[in-house]
Amino acid sequence: MAQEERPVTRDSRPSYWLGARAVHAMALTLLLGVTSTVTPCYAAGAGDASAHDRRASQAREKAQQADEDASRLAEEIADLDRRIETAADRAKKLDPLVREASERSKRLQTTVDAMATEVTSAQERVDANTAEYDRQQGLLAQRAQATYRQGDWFYLEVLIGSNDFSDLILRTELVRRVMEANSRVASDLERVGLELSRDKVLLERALEAVQLKRTEAAAVETQLKALRSERLARVREVERDKVNRAGMMAASKENAKRLRALADAEEAESRRIADELASNNGGSGQYSGKMTWPVPSSHRITSPYGWRTCPFHGRELHPALDIGAPEGSAIIAAGSGKVIYVGYRGGYGNTVMIDHGDGVVTLYPHQAAGAIRVSVGQQVERGERIGGVGSTGNATGPHLHFEVRVNGSPRNPNDWL
Repeated sequence: MAQEERPVTRDSRPSYWLGARAVHAMALTLLLGVTSTVTPCYAAGAGDASAHDRRASQAREKAQQADEDASRLAEEIADLDRRIETAADRAKKLDPLVREASERSKRLQTTVDAMATEVTSAQERVDANTAEYDRQQGLLAQRAQATYRQGDWFYLEVLIGSNDFSDLILRTELVRRVMEANSRVASDLERVGLELSRDKVLLERALEAVQLKRTEAAAVETQLKALRSERLARVREVERDKVNRAGMMAASKENAKRLRALADAEEAESRRIADELASNNGGSGQYSGKMTWPVPSSHRITSPYGWRTCPFHGRELHPALDIGAPEGSAIIAAGSGKVIYVGYRGGYGNTVMIDHGDGVVTLYPHQAAGAIRVSVGQQVERGERIGGVGSTGNATGPHLHFEVRVNGSPRNPNDWL
């Protein structure tokens, strides 16, 4: 008794999550939205008409809302599945970047430590050379000061004041050694000064290199922290979405449970109709000949008679032709006969049953509120208007669920039309 189903494509639902597809299929296949009690009588008085109209309107609204809710829930679950997959992929792609940044940070830190050691050594050399330079400079200054006090005639007086030739030789050697010592002090001072200048340049360059490496290491560490923070955010996003998905799955299970109950109720209603018709076998006379199409304005079949797959019962028989038509479109009697039922009948909604004799009965469910034009016991002729298309009961769109039953058992309407 379902209205035409909307297609569900593989692109619109992730293949790894069947729950969303199942929820949607339940709503579109069963089109169940409201629990309702079965009216167990064949006659409906005038006083019951308004109550039936109200129930029909409520049934239609709730059925439509159920279909919308199921579709929305399926979309939300599918969207969460895509978000979880995307977030997990992003977190996974961040792993090698985090490892690379971490390793690079460690290498830079090792380099910085080695360079810092070199800087310390260079600083020690500069300090030692500075001390040596100061000492040599002080020594040279003392010698220069002594020479200045003694005057330019000091060395000549030393030689002239010799007592003999041996004393002259000794004094000459002494003067030579003093002059050589002064020369060495000056040379050492110059050498130490050059080394000190070189070491200061090397130290300055080492300090600059260390600073550059430290800046680079700080940048890498900042990048590493950002990557770790992003990865953590992705992981938390996945965990949060999984919690939301679990809640939606629970809601979909509850909805499936409700739809299963409605499907069972509809199946039970169909069996009750079969039992009631079988108990009245014989009807009002003999029926022969073909029936006429019950909705003259539309030949659009939204669900044919035959076996189909139900998400709850597996393969099941759809016992009717569902003919889609605008709300209020005329419904006519497929054949002449006697009206044996008029009223609201559970998932069938507003229903008319006509007995054509020989145990042949036709059913016209889901009629619009206030559209039925016949009453129980009335004799109708083939082609006579009996009501209008609607969507009362378990239907989400206007259509006629046309059934032909023989002794209570469903038959293919195409064999009679």
